Amino acid sequence: MRAYWILPNRQQKDDLLASDGAKVMPLRQILEPKLRPPGFSHGVPAELLERCAPTPLAQILFAQKFPDWNAGRQLFCVSTPAGVDSSGRIVHLSLLLLLEQNERPRFDLSCAALSELDAAYARALMRRLTTPSPDDCWAESVLRLRELPSSRGPATNVELQRSVVPFYSLYAAGTAGLTRKATTWRKLRTRSAIFLLLVAAVGVWLCERACQHPSRPSTSTGAIAWRSS
Repeated sequence: MRAYWILPNRQQKDDLLASDGAKVMPLRQILEPKLRPPGFSHGVPAELLERCAPTPLAQILFAQKFPDWNAGRQLFCVSTPAGVDSSGRIVHLSLLLLLEQNERPRFDLSCAALSELDAAYARALMRRLTTPSPDDCWAESVLRLRELPSSRGPATNVELQRSVVPFYSLYAAGTAGLTRKATTWRKLRTRSAIFLLLVAAVGVWLCERACQHPSRPSTSTGAIAWRSS
């Protein structure tokens, strides 16, 4: 596994910077633009920030998983808002993981090369992902995404409605927080239960009608005997 921090663009420069924990370098040296998968985001999408308001920015986490990214390798990225720049625009810190096939993401990257401000956000992010509190639904959503089978394809922890490409998602976000979406098997189980209840209700109704309308008694036909004279 290769791990990097994508640093907040506090100066609003053209080139994003990244760090492997020991040194800082342009992000394009690690992940060339042409190799970035469709829909890849190096921060929290604006639509998610808008939809979750007034949730405190520090709580929001956005994660993406690309299980078949490049020659069988995987890409996993989790982002969080990291304050604002001098103009008041929100900036983001991301943890980018480049993994071999079937390799499991780990959240243990050094912060030595980061500024004091960025290191504080980085340590907070790793703390949430390695020792999450029971009520941290955002961290839970990221950890569930990590365990999601690769067969689901590109996926996000939270549903996006304005993404240029479709993603499988685990949670829906709104002003009330996160809501876990029903999985396919749960939907099928619910639909099956409803169908069985309907069949049972129809069966009871038919039985009641049969009891209210008993069958008519059969009419016996007598034989006519002819007497010869």
